[in-house]
Amino acid sequence: MFTSNIKKRITTVAITAVTAGFISVVSVAPANAAVVVSHEYGTLILANGSSISGSAVPFANAAATDVNTMRSVGWVLDTSATVNTTDGGNFVNGSGTKTANVLPGAQIAFIAKGSGSTSEGTTVTVTGGAMSSLVATNGGGASGRTSGNLHGVTAYALTAAMVSTGATTVTIDNDGAEVIAGTFTVTGAVGTTATISIYSGDSITGLSSATAGTYLGGYVLTVVAAGTTGVYNAGNSYSYQQACMNNATTGTSGVLKFNTTSRCADGTVGVVYVNLQDAYEVALNSGTLTASVSGGLVVGSQASTTGSIINSASAAFSTLTMTGGQAWFYAKQPTANTAGSSTMSITYNGAPIGTFTINWAGTVASLVVNSTSCGIFSTNQLTDTQEGNVGDACVNYTAKDAAGNNVTLSAQPAIEAATGALIGTTTSALTASSGYAVVQSSSLGYGVTTLLIPNNSLSGASTYQLSLTNGALVKVKSNVVNVTVSRGTTNSFTASWDKASYNFGDIATLTITLKDLYGNLMANGTPLTGLDLSVNSGGFASIGGACTAATTVGAVIPGAVTCKYSVLNTEGAYAFSADLTTVTPQDASIGTLPIKSSSTVVSNADVLKSIVALIASINKQIQALQKLILKR
Repeated sequence: MFTSNIKKRITTVAITAVTAGFISVVSVAPANAAVVVSHEYGTLILANGSSISGSAVPFANAAATDVNTMRSVGWVLDTSATVNTTDGGNFVNGSGTKTANVLPGAQIAFIAKGSGSTSEGTTVTVTGGAMSSLVATNGGGASGRTSGNLHGVTAYALTAAMVSTGATTVTIDNDGAEVIAGTFTVTGAVGTTATISIYSGDSITGLSSATAGTYLGGYVLTVVAAGTTGVYNAGNSYSYQQACMNNATTGTSGVLKFNTTSRCADGTVGVVYVNLQDAYEVALNSGTLTASVSGGLVVGSQASTTGSIINSASAAFSTLTMTGGQAWFYAKQPTANTAGSSTMSITYNGAPIGTFTINWAGTVASLVVNSTSCGIFSTNQLTDTQEGNVGDACVNYTAKDAAGNNVTLSAQPAIEAATGALIGTTTSALTASSGYAVVQSSSLGYGVTTLLIPNNSLSGASTYQLSLTNGALVKVKSNVVNVTVSRGTTNSFTASWDKASYNFGDIATLTITLKDLYGNLMANGTPLTGLDLSVNSGGFASIGGACTAATTVGAVIPGAVTCKYSVLNTEGAYAFSADLTTVTPQDASIGTLPIKSSSTVVSNADVLKSIVALIASINKQIQALQKLILKR
């Protein structure tokens, strides 16, 4: 009920280095999901900030005092499954129990807010240490209790009868006090635990009944060695290569846990992200982090924003003094416009923590149009109105560098040296909105664009090339592609079968070919508008998806559609009819297809004829034998 009132996210403040007399601090993101909540009743808050002076700063009972002024000494990390943070520190409520790590002798500033009822007493009790600097505030009546304030209300005078010997328990009876604050000093050795808990209830009337009420929440604090705090821990630290970035004035590097396998595009930079933590998952706030590269230049930063940082790279190494545990190293391409690689080695305080081989492609050296490969893409995905007269003129291409590596392009290639009906053609401005628009990346290995052909009076045989200008300002041209451009809608069609007759179990193929008014095959993506197709179901069953008016040409054969049928096991002659809408009216294509058994049937007459021939043959052999005997 308490964690549902989300107000704002507060980062935890973690101890990262302990020296004689003071503790340095740094704000870091919590290690696990944080629930941020206001100061509800029934809440125990432990300050997670560290005092510079080396002494805890408890909450003061004054109207001008903010809970964020609380400071602890020796607080390390909230180790709960879910970390709850609020103004001033980490909290627990709802009868839950949280866990945290602290250093030996830790001084933990705390605030315990009671149930909000004037009829209930409130208790704070600890083990493994003692409390000090105890203060209390009175709820100030109904207004004070419902406002959620922790200060600005009447001070409540604690007496000796309310604090146990050794200051391990403090109890306030039902006089309306709402808040108890102070400092909990942990006295246990490394490896031991200490606890702090709060209770509330009608039965709490003094020290003798301190825990007779409802348990509202508490922390179990484990004492850990100071020598492991702020010390690099390999299990909790990591470094990963991120996606390559443009060497530009804008852009933000990532914090993802992955090692990219993609080849960096020509002119981009390789990025490695480093996150260093100690054994308690607290970000490191000291030490020297160094990166060196075997080729090119490298520069480091503890901010993820790129641009001027990347452009400032001037050497093959970079050194950072850690603050906040995070860092990014940006490696420049060893040789401009040339494929190559560079090995980045990262050390912390001289010890190796990561090695990465970053690969780059060179600038484009070859461009090939794979003119037959666009059939794998869906049709009618683009909205460019200029291509309406020719369907979807899909172009699949591959660009490589001089070493044969696929390259990453920033834009689609342009049209070069178009002839015939393609004069004035451009490539689509779309880049990634559909299967017909994909700018090539090195990981994908190809790109796709669409020819936008002017709506003119031309049609027929045409040619084109694609071209682009590479990083060396050299124009690279593709192979010349021969194409046929149709004009207008379908004017005529033919329907033909692959065989004149079929046997049982054959696969029959019906090919419907479309042409325009000028005898050109219709463009890829042209539908079978008005298709009326009938094939006798007694002899044929459609397979692989029936042909319909929405079926488009070009998926298998340019200008045509193929319809597949399974031949059934019944002899006979079976009729078919195919018709569709054409500019010039045309009769339907009709006919019959014979189906026969694939095996040979032998008649009784044939059997009798064979028997007679066999008898005649035997008689001849007998006669020949008799003549031989008589001669002897």
